[in-house]
Formats: sequence, C-alpha cells, structure tokens
Amino acid sequence: MDALEGVTILDLTRGVSGPLGVLLLAEHGADVIKVEPPEGDPGRARPEQRVWNRSRRSVTLDLKSESGQEHFRALAARADVVVESFAPGTMEGFGLDYASLAPTCPRLVYMSVPAYPSASRHASRPGWDALVQARSGLQYEQPGWREGPIFLHSPLPSMAAAYLVPIGILAALSAREETGRGQRVETSLFQGAMALTTMLWIHAEHGQADSQRPMEKSYPPGVHQRNVHEVADGWVHLAYGKGTGRSLTEILGVAPDADPAAIEEAFRRQTRAALVDELHANGLGAEAVVSMGEVLRHEQLLATDAVVEVDDPEVGPTTQLGITVRLAGTPGRVRGPRPVLGEHTSSVLAALESPAAPAAPAAPAAPGRTHEHALGDLVVLDLGRAYAGPFAAMVLAGLGADVIKVQAPGAPGMWGAPELGCGQGKRSIAVDLKCPEGARIGRELVARADVVHHNMVKGVAERLGIDHDTLRKIKPDIITCNSFMYGPIGPLADLGGLDPLAQAAAGLEYEAGPVEAGNTPLWGRFGYGDTANALSSVVGVLLALYHRKRTGEGQSLWASLLHATALWASGVYETSDGPSEYPRLDQQQTGLGALYRQYPAHGGWVQIAAVTPAHWDALCHALGRSALVDDPRFSTPDARRAHRSELEAELAPIFATQTPLQWRRGLDRVGVPCEIVVDTLDGESVLFDDENIALGLVAETEHPVHGRLRQVGQLVTFDDTPGRVRYPPPVVGEHTREIMQWLGYDDDTIASYRTRGIIEYP
Repeated sequence: MDALEGVTILDLTRGVSGPLGVLLLAEHGADVIKVEPPEGDPGRARPEQRVWNRSRRSVTLDLKSESGQEHFRALAARADVVVESFAPGTMEGFGLDYASLAPTCPRLVYMSVPAYPSASRHASRPGWDALVQARSGLQYEQPGWREGPIFLHSPLPSMAAAYLVPIGILAALSAREETGRGQRVETSLFQGAMALTTMLWIHAEHGQADSQRPMEKSYPPGVHQRNVHEVADGWVHLAYGKGTGRSLTEILGVAPDADPAAIEEAFRRQTRAALVDELHANGLGAEAVVSMGEVLRHEQLLATDAVVEVDDPEVGPTTQLGITVRLAGTPGRVRGPRPVLGEHTSSVLAALESPAAPAAPAAPAAPGRTHEHALGDLVVLDLGRAYAGPFAAMVLAGLGADVIKVQAPGAPGMWGAPELGCGQGKRSIAVDLKCPEGARIGRELVARADVVHHNMVKGVAERLGIDHDTLRKIKPDIITCNSFMYGPIGPLADLGGLDPLAQAAAGLEYEAGPVEAGNTPLWGRFGYGDTANALSSVVGVLLALYHRKRTGEGQSLWASLLHATALWASGVYETSDGPSEYPRLDQQQTGLGALYRQYPAHGGWVQIAAVTPAHWDALCHALGRSALVDDPRFSTPDARRAHRSELEAELAPIFATQTPLQWRRGLDRVGVPCEIVVDTLDGESVLFDDENIALGLVAETEHPVHGRLRQVGQLVTFDDTPGRVRYPPPVVGEHTREIMQWLGYDDDTIASYRTRGIIEYP
C-alpha cells in the first residue's frame, strides 16, 4: 500500500511549484488528475514540464464554459484535494473556489499557490518567479561577481514553494483524519522566498551584532565560496574537516604551511574526478562542481535508484530524476511519463456516470482532545544538529506539533542567527543520554513521541541506540527520519557533508556563476541544500504520518542533502542526444534573456518579465521604441533570443533614464510585468511590515537573552487548523523541568538529577 493510496488530487497548477510539488504526492500513491484547458497548459512545451507533470492522468476542461465547470464540480465531489496556482480571484470567477465547493464537498482540501498571499496588498502583482525574487529582496541578498543585486538562476521562491505545497496538503489531510473536515490551505512564492531566509533575517532587541554573527554578505561573496577551487578540467568544492586518512595538503603534494598561491597551483594540477575520489577515500568532504546537465550521472543518485528511465510518448526514452524522499514501508514509485494532452478525458468523465463512493468517516478524536492546529496531535523529538535537521523540526512546530529539542547538558548549539533561525517553536530538554538515568528519560520521551527526527551520519544513530529498530521496540508505531548527506546506501553513504557540496553536485553553483560564461562557480548563501533537505524530510514525515493514521503502522524514512537539492535541477532530463535544454544565466548575472532580467535604472534596479508577445509590444511602445516591434532582429521570440545582446544594448540605456519607481508605474499602466529590485536591509523591511505581521508571515516572540525577536513566521496557512509559534528559540535545557514533570518526575528527583549532571536547566 502506498502512503497516499486512495487519495485523489485535481491538479490545476502551472509553472514550477505546483506541478513539482504535486509530483511528490503522485509518486507516493495519489491519483492525480491534471486538469488543463483544451489548448493545454501554456507552459506545456517547456522541457521541464515533461518531468514535473509525469505520474498523473490528463483531462482537458474548459473552465470558462458551463459544461466544463459542471464536470469540474463533479470531479471535485469525488476528490480529496484540489490544487490551483491561479491569481487570486480567478477560481472565484469560475465559481470553483473553496467557498463555492465546500458546501457540497465538506471533506475537500483546497490548496492555493499564488505568487503572494491572497490577503496581501501585493496579491494582484504579476507572479513570475523573478519578480518575486526582486520584491522579496532575495536578489539583493545574494552577492555575485559584480556590485548590485544578482539574478538567481534557480527559481528559488518557486522551488522552495514546491516543497511547501505537499507539506500544506499532507498536514491538512492529517488534520482531516481527526476532524472529518476539509479546509482551504495556502502557500505562496513569497513564502517560499521567506523559507530561504530564516537564518538570515532575524531582528533581536538585544545583542544583535555580537550574538548573531550574521552570515557574511560581501563582494565578492565569502563563507563557503572560499572553498571553491579550480582544477585542471573544472572546479571542485571542498568542505574542510579532519578526515580519516591523508590530509588535503598530503593529497595535493604540498607542505602543510604552503602559501595560498602554491596550494592553488597544486589544485590546478589535479583532475576533477580523481581529486574528489581521493578526498572521499580519505573521509574528506568534496564534490565536483557540475552543470545541471551532469547531475543525473552522480554515482550516489545512481546507487540509490534515484535515477529512472521513463519512456516519454513524445520524445522517446529519457533518463530522469526519480523519487528523492524514501519511506521504508511505503517507498512509492514513478507511475509513468507525462500523459498526452487530454489522454484520459473520456475515461475520467465516463467514470462520473457511476455512483460516487460515500465519503469515508472521520477517525474519532480522543475524548476531551481538541484539534486546533494541523499537527496539534503530534509529538516530535528533535535530535538534529547544524541546520537541516533542526529546521525540519521547526517547520513541524510551526504546523502545530509539540517539538522537543533533545540536547546534551552544556551543548553549545550552532552560533548566532542559524541557531535562532531553526529553533523557533520548540521546547528544549538537556539530558545526558549516555548515563542509565538519562537513557531511561530518553526511552520515556520516545514512548510519548510520534516522530524522532535527526540528521546524523550513517551508523551514529545505531551507536546511540536511537535507530528505528531500537526505537520501535519502545514505541511500535514510531516514525523515524534520518536526513543524510548522501543517503544510507551507496559508495558515499558513510560520508557527512554540508550544504555547499549539495549545491555543487546539483549544478546550482555552476549555473549561478555561470561557469560557461567564464565566471567562477557561485555558492548561494541561502542554504539551498539545507533548506531542501529539511523540507523534503518534512514531506516524508507527513507522508508516513498520514499512512499511520490510516493503518496504525509506523516506519522509517530518509532524505538527503544530495537528493533534495537534486530535485531543484530535476527539470533537466537526458535523451540519447544529451541533456534537455534549460535557461542559462548571462555573464553579468542579470537574467535569462533580454526580456526576463534586471536592468540598472536611475538610482536602483528594475526587474522585467516581458514573456509574451503582448508584453513585448507593450514594452516597445512604453519605452518609446515602437520600431523595435518590427525590427527583423527582434520580431519573433526566437529572433529575440538569437540577438539577445543586441536587444539588451538597445534597452539598457533607456532604463537608465528613469527611476525604478517611474518604470514600475509606467510599465504597470501598459501591462508589462515588472518590479523594483528591493533591498530589504537584511530583512528589516519585511520583518517590520505591519501586514506581514498581521498575516502571520512574521513571528514575534520574547527570548530570554535576546529580548523581542522578529523572525520568519508561517510558511503555510490553514483556514481551519492554523499553525502556531508557541515559543521563541530555546536556550539549552530551558524546558527541562516542565518536560520532566510531564514525564511524571517529582521536584526532588528533578533537583537531584540536575545536581548530578544528568539533566540541565537554567
């Protein structure tokens, strides 16, 4: 039985986040029906959609027509989930919004994925990913190879939202098992952008500079960027550590105290594959910096069966990225290629003639228990370290789970902003699990928990006695999640790793450089890999939780930095002719084309997304260059791509003549999508925005050391079972006494254990 067997999803999404997010559900058992207009999704011709829309059925309906709306209502009456990514108000105009469907579909989970929250003043703004990058401030947060904001090659808001889509759906389905009710759920590309800033954007009342040590934002970029090295045939990214054998300098053949120039020269004598293999053999973290077209050849993706062969009906045999979140009991599978447009329309509509099955009754809630939050019945033990593991647990806490961070007495935690950025909403117990009394406390915590989550290197959980086989003897239906660097099997399974290695292996650094344009690979300071790994493990936990609620069965699951980050490059597939086409960034890191890029204006920058023929015509007239419309160099999309540099040379001087605000107002009037590229001043303009606070996008808590904290808040919103932020990031052992009391210990025993160093609390 798959985790989502019996769940039917109507998928009306377009773009990136909806199709890719729904894919994670389709390949864990959901019956996904893709609903497209008769002419097809406008993005259907894009190569990546061939991957992201596989494993589902295709139905064409004209939702503007009365018959199309009637058919959709009939499908919704039999569905569990509707997912749509239209601009706010679009589905209401069809009479197919949640408010219209709910009276006859009370168990329906209705997921909306707009560019901005539907209650936001920005809800009507155009929703192209680059525009959200600009308005959210991400482009100013990323240092690059020139001054000013940097266009992000990877569509980060959409990619992060692609994980938030299944998280929202699964949390709502889990709540439905308790309440019997469906509800409207929403995330947005803007919330996807915010998910990438939780360890960057924190405002503390006290100790801001000394205690938080914000990650370096400089020109050129620092931190992990300094570990990128050029070799004879490319680039490698290292994660320096102790290793288990020869040191880096021994491998390079230089003295331990060699000067930097000699070390770099030694790197350039190495070949990429040989050096990485030698570093791995000696327990040192390293990855070749590869293009997105090379990702599917990674030995660890191949060894874990994460690369699959899919016979596409239109292009023939392809190699694609497969399932990246692995559940032991319900592993899921790729269910088939993207269907031909309308392939299943007749069979799906014919099935509407048969009587609908009665809705399954809600599981009874325990006597006296309320269910105010999506995961209000869940207890999670967080034994994670660094960022990816703790961030995943923080997301579960934000959905309503009671997350208990288990730490050793005196544990130093991560420094500053990253520690605060993944601690919100948790309680902390400090206990020495290595002594008999502490081990007993650990077992008692497990007995009350639903999920144990950590990100330990392979074998560590077994040595500590917190592996799944050990824990299920205490709690037979326990769910355990280990997020790795590479996964638990394969030639690299024993190695740990860091976010930049995943970025290198997934092609993100290569394309962000961009290397093909002559630049150095560029590390992304948002922690793409850590964020992806955390969110993918949350998807896995929620899949396992939903399966347990229906069967009573627990299970183990794993995610990894490599697999989760590779999903961000999953739109590239391979055929016998090589990798599929994908957009490339220019050398100046301004955009993907002359009409989808940033331009410097007078006193700032403006981002445009003139992606349709109508946008092009309107732009030319707005710029006072109507003659460009018929210029043979630019008269068609293909011609504009072929003559990109010439078109940019025509447009750049014009944009420099007015301010970004003048351009936004002028282009808004004629319908050309655009935004001012915003500098949030390290998130200040976002965290102190009254509307963001009112919408729950910003959380305010009182920290015992830092005073009033403002941080990123709700990444997904629920109408019926909303999320919550119960606590500020805890100090070590802050809640030890209350958790011990919850376990049944009296005050004298608690005080005795503290004196003996078994537990710790302030």
